[in-house]
Amino acid sequence: MAADQDIWLLITAHPDDESMFFIPTLRNLLCLDCKNDSNDSQKPNIHLLCLSNGDYRDVSDGPVRTKEFYKACSLIGIDESKSSGASSVVVLDDDRLKDGPNEVWNSDLIANTVLERLQTILSSKQQQSTQQQQINVNIITFDQGGISGHPNHVDVFRGIKHFLDEKCHVVRGDDEKIMARLILKQQADTNGQDGTNDHTEVNLRVLALQTISNPLYKYFLWIFVELIPFFLIWLVQVLLYTIYLLLGGFLFSKKGNRSIRFSRMNTTSDGKHLRCRLFDPVLVWMAMAAHSSQFVWYRRLSVLFSRYTYLNDLHELALDPTLLSEEEEDEDALPPVNTVEEDSSSPKFLLSNAQMVALREAVLPIGLHHRPWKRIYSLSRDGDSFVSFEKHITNWNAKFGDSSTLLVVKTTKGEVIGGYADAIATSSPRPGTARSCLFRAEKDGSFTVYDGKQNSLGTFFEGSPHRLKSGGTEGSSKKILLDSTRRIIAFGGGLGMKSGDGFGLCLEDGFARGTTARCEAFCNEPLVEGDGVFKVLDVEVYGFVFGQF
Repeated sequence: MAADQDIWLLITAHPDDESMFFIPTLRNLLCLDCKNDSNDSQKPNIHLLCLSNGDYRDVSDGPVRTKEFYKACSLIGIDESKSSGASSVVVLDDDRLKDGPNEVWNSDLIANTVLERLQTILSSKQQQSTQQQQINVNIITFDQGGISGHPNHVDVFRGIKHFLDEKCHVVRGDDEKIMARLILKQQADTNGQDGTNDHTEVNLRVLALQTISNPLYKYFLWIFVELIPFFLIWLVQVLLYTIYLLLGGFLFSKKGNRSIRFSRMNTTSDGKHLRCRLFDPVLVWMAMAAHSSQFVWYRRLSVLFSRYTYLNDLHELALDPTLLSEEEEDEDALPPVNTVEEDSSSPKFLLSNAQMVALREAVLPIGLHHRPWKRIYSLSRDGDSFVSFEKHITNWNAKFGDSSTLLVVKTTKGEVIGGYADAIATSSPRPGTARSCLFRAEKDGSFTVYDGKQNSLGTFFEGSPHRLKSGGTEGSSKKILLDSTRRIIAFGGGLGMKSGDGFGLCLEDGFARGTTARCEAFCNEPLVEGDGVFKVLDVEVYGFVFGQF
C-alpha cells in the first residue's frame, strides 16, 4: 500500500469566509504542499466548498460574489483548476441554502451535500492513482459558535456534526483510539478494469475553528497577550541564529535545513488541537479586497486587527463513544427495541439501540416494553418550525390518543438529555404522573434519571449501574407545557421556593437553544454542564405504537 493520502476540505457558508477567518490554516497547509513537492503521493490535497453564493441582498450578487471567491482563492494559492477531474474550489447555488440570517439550513441536506462532494473528490483521486492508498479526510469548518455568530455559520457546524454522527461509522483504530470511518461506494471504472473492492474506506476527522466570543480580546487584547510576546521570542531566535552563522555555523549546516519561519503549524501530542500562525496581513488584505463588494470599512479594520488574520486554533470534534460499532453481541443482553422503519434517506436515530433498551427498562411502563418505537418528530428530518412540530404531535395524538412520548435532545457539545411523560402534546400545563421524568446520558455510558419519587425506577445501561435521583417534595408541579405562543416545550416548574429553581428542561427559540435548571418537582440538577444554557443540535420525539407486536 502506498503512503497515506491526506485530503483537506474547508467548508464555509459564504464567499469571503475563507479570507476573513481561515487564511492562516490554508497557507500553512500550502506550505506542507510545498515541502512534499517532490512526492506527489504525500502532497495534501486542499479543497474548498462554499455552501451559498452570497446572494442575500439581491439575486444578481450571486455570480459577482462567486467570481470574487475564485479570485481570492487564487491569491491565497488555491486555483479552481488545480486538481484535474475535480475542481478544488466549488461554490453552490442551491435555493435550499440561501444566504441570510433568517434562513434555516437543513442539517441532513448539508450532510448529503458534503457526502456527494467527498464522493466526487475521491473518485477523481482513484482515477489518477494506480496504487491503493490509505485515505485520510480532514474537514475544516466553524465551531458551534459560528465565529461571528452568523446563523448560517452555526447551521454549517450543525450540518457537519450531523454528517459525522449519521454518515460515518465510529470504530477503534489499531492504537485503540476511537475514530470516524466513512465508507463510500466506488463508481464504475470507466477504463473497464475490474476492482477488487466495491467500496472505499476513508478515515475522517472534523476540525472546528475556535470562536473567540469576547470582541475586546479578539480585536485588541490578544495582540498584547499572544502576538507581541511570541514576536519577541521569534526575534531572539533569529538573533541567536544570526550569531551562530557569523561564528561559522553555516559551515556545519546542511543547505536549506536551518530556516526560521514565523509562520508555522503546531499540533498537540494527541493530534486533536491544531494552531496555525501566519504573519502576512498584506495577503489577507489582498484576499479580502478581492471580495470588493464586501470590503467595507469595518472589514478593513477587521483584517488589520482580528486574531483570525494571524492565528487559527482548531480542535477536533469529539465522537460519541455510544455509537461505537459493536462486532459481537452479548448473549445475555436484553432484547433490542423495535423501531418503525423509515425512508432510507431519513437520518439515523439519535439514540443507539443499546440506549433505547436502557431507557425502556428505566423509564417506560411494563405495558410499553414490547411496543415498537415510532419517531414522531425529528429536527434534522422535519425542520425547526414549531408549527411543523405541533402538526406532527397533533396527528399522532389524533391517531393514538394521549400516548406516552419520549423527548430526546442532543446538544452541540454532544450531550444527550431528555424527558418522558404520559403526554407531551398539550397547549396548557398538564399535571405529570409517576412516570414523568428527566434523564441525561453520562460520560461512562450510564444514564441518570430524575423522577422526583422514592423507590420508583431502576435499571442499568450496558452493565453499568443506573443512578436514580429521588426525593421530590409533595406538591411539586411535574407539569409538561407546550406553549404555541411562546414556542417553548417545558418540563416541570417546581415550587419556585429555592433560588435557582426553574424548568427542569425547556426548549425555545425554534429549538435553537434550551435551558435546564434545578427543579424541585424532579429533584434534578441541571442536565448539562455550566450555567444550564445549551445550543441544540437535534431533537427527536418518540411515540410507542399500539396494535403492533
